[in-house]
Parts: sequence; C-alpha cells; structure tokens
Amino acid sequence: MAPGTVLTQQGEIYKVFTPFKRNWLAKLAASGVQCFTKPAAQKPFNLKLPALPLMEEGDNSSAAWSVAELDVLNRMRSFCQQRVQDYASARDFPAVDGTSSLSAYLAIGVLSAQQCVARLQHEAAQQLEQEKSGASIWLSELIWRDFYKHILVAFPKLIKHQAFQPETDKINWPNNAALFEAWCNGETGYPIVDAAMRQLNETGWMHNRLRMITASFLVKDLHIDWRWGERYFMSKLIDGDFAANNGGWQWAASTGTDAAPYFRIFNPVTQSERFDPSGDFIRRYLPQLASKTNKETHWPQNPSQPKGIFDQWLSIMRHVK
Repeated sequence: MAPGTVLTQQGEIYKVFTPFKRNWLAKLAASGVQCFTKPAAQKPFNLKLPALPLMEEGDNSSAAWSVAELDVLNRMRSFCQQRVQDYASARDFPAVDGTSSLSAYLAIGVLSAQQCVARLQHEAAQQLEQEKSGASIWLSELIWRDFYKHILVAFPKLIKHQAFQPETDKINWPNNAALFEAWCNGETGYPIVDAAMRQLNETGWMHNRLRMITASFLVKDLHIDWRWGERYFMSKLIDGDFAANNGGWQWAASTGTDAAPYFRIFNPVTQSERFDPSGDFIRRYLPQLASKTNKETHWPQNPSQPKGIFDQWLSIMRHVK
C-alpha cells in the first residue's frame, strides 16, 4: 500500500504497528490486491548506445542470488506452496533454511509485495485465516515493510540521521571505536554475535533473528550509537532497504516506533541457546569452536583479536551510568 494510504480515522500516520496492521488488513479485504499482467512484447527498434567499458567480473560473493526473473518467481511460488506452512516454527533458527530469502528481490524491485501477497492468497488462503500460521506471520513481515515506508515518507527527518523519538537524540553514546571494530569483524568473543557478523561480511546477508541480536548487542551492551550499526549494515546487506533497515535499528535501540524503553535487550547467550541449540550455525562461521560442547559453544570465548577487548568493554561499563 502506497505511503500515506493507510491512515487513522483522523487522517494521520500510524506510529504503532499493530493498529496499522489492522487497518492494512481491512483495506486488503475491501479492495484486494492488484497485479499487472506481463506486458506484451514490443516491436524491435534500433537503439544506439555509446561505447561503454566492459564490466569487471564479480567475486562470486552473490552467487546464491540468481538474477534470472523466472528463477525468482519460482522461488517465491515454491515458498508459498510448500515452505510457508513451516515458516512460523522455522523462521527464527539461523541454521535452518526457514525464511523466504526474497528480501533482496523485494529491495530492488524484481518482486513486488503485491505479487507476494497475491501468490500467498492463491496458495495458502486457508492458512491466512489462522492468526499464528506461517502464512499470516509472513504476511505480517510484508506489512512491516509497508509500515516503515509510511513512517519514512511521513517523517523525512529519519533520512537525516535523526531518531524517531526526539528525546533520544540527547543520549551521549560512548562510541568506543575498538569495540565497534570488533563487532564489525565478528571478534567480540560472543559466538552468536561473531558468527552473525561473519555471515554478513562473507555473504552480504544476515538472518533476521540475528539482525536483532547483533543490533541489540551493539547498542545495549557496547553502548554504541545505533546509527553506526545502521550505516554498517547498509554498506554490506545485499537486501539493504533504507526504510526497513532504519526502522529495525531504531526498534532495537528503543529510539523508534513501537519503542520499548531501555529494558528491551536481547541476551546473546540465551538467544543463542534458544535459537541455535546445537551450535550448528555458530560452528559454520566459527569452525574453531568445533571441539566445544553445545553448552560451551554459546558462552563468550576469548577472541584472538583485538587484544584486550574485554578489558576495554569492562572499563566502559564501569563508567557508564
């Protein structure tokens, strides 16, 4: 739904997701979703282009993301037909292929949200009527994308690196550069955080549950400005979408919409134990932990680089009030 079309009865932008979603679903039920048919082939015409330099060969880092439109459509159809039923139970486990993996295509317009919703209605109509089904939860994720686009257009200050909650711009972030570098490089010593950051650096993508864990760790544990993390993610993510990325980071930092105060904190150890219980994901990106027991895999390890990172962290924590 185009930004500005889902409004309160007073004609204002929703600042909280749940009522936005309720209105969004009502509009969907009333008007349905419209997808255009494939355009007819045009008559050939001569197009003279200037000489352009040859593109350099890629480094194969994005090989997992097919650029063929038919491949993308088949991936979307397959997900809606077969895998969406398991989405609710599988989506939070990074070692499992439980997500749609369509975010990169939504970000650059290979797929539209309209196509996804239309296919979901076609393949899983009965599931959509069940509130906690995989189909309804995936639909909610698509609605979140619309919500953040509504917010971004209505509040352009967000493009200017300002917080949605203006009072939080007064926070004095310690912003220790060494701690930030350790976080970027996956060298904090917290296995789930480090494995997640290495997944991002190596593949250009990060599982959604891990995005919340790493964002919370940077802001709530290392006390580093959320804008540092937002900028780093956008520099790496193959599915980088400014509205969704900004909204997610401000949600984690408690500076944005639906903002719980400082006590919204993701404990990296308990999150790791719950969502990667066997340590399969962690060991994939931290093979040096292969000999550790499942329990040991989740707890902080002494990173080899940078040296003294825990001493710096403890020193900062002692002086932060």
